Amino acid sequence: MRNYKRVIETWFDDEYKESFYTREPMAKFVDMGDISEQLALKKKLNCKSFDWFMKEVAYDVLEKYPKLPPNAKWGEFRNEATNLCLDTRGQHPPEKTLASSCHGMGGNQMFRLNTEGQLTSGEWCQTADSSGSVSIQWCSFGSVSGPWEFKENLRQIYHRTYKMCLALLPDSNSLVLRSCDKDNSHQKWSIKTLKPYWSS
Repeated sequence: MRNYKRVIETWFDDEYKESFYTREPMAKFVDMGDISEQLALKKKLNCKSFDWFMKEVAYDVLEKYPKLPPNAKWGEFRNEATNLCLDTRGQHPPEKTLASSCHGMGGNQMFRLNTEGQLTSGEWCQTADSSGSVSIQWCSFGSVSGPWEFKENLRQIYHRTYKMCLALLPDSNSLVLRSCDKDNSHQKWSIKTLKPYWSS
């Protein structure tokens, strides 16, 4: 992550830096070290901007991979009834999303909910079907929106399409959609921003 950040801070314009930090928010906390030498070389060589590269060379990238909306929430999503966290367990789609003991290190427990309702972990989206089953799937190509909403006052993750709430089944630690119940702690989530232990 440190080397990624050095590249981003050397070559990306501010607009594109923001896209990277939306995708990898923990990188904001990483100490990248001194890049003054790289910036001086970039200036000496009179390099074109990254915006020029995107418009003249990689002009079709944003059509296929639109700019991500800002993150409304990101970090570990902890269930208040069980004290377990959303976890992809490193599994590839299609796979059920479960919850497991929170480790605070991000990785497969690092989730992002953007302002357009897409709930993701890496390149995978949290999806649900009409039966209430919740799983990880590859995000729809070119899509940055989704059906999810975090209701701050109730601490519930709401599915706008099915009008139900994300719940954790304590017997299996699996995730399902259930009719929203403001008094059910298995439907309540706290979201904690994470700082990587290797940030410095």
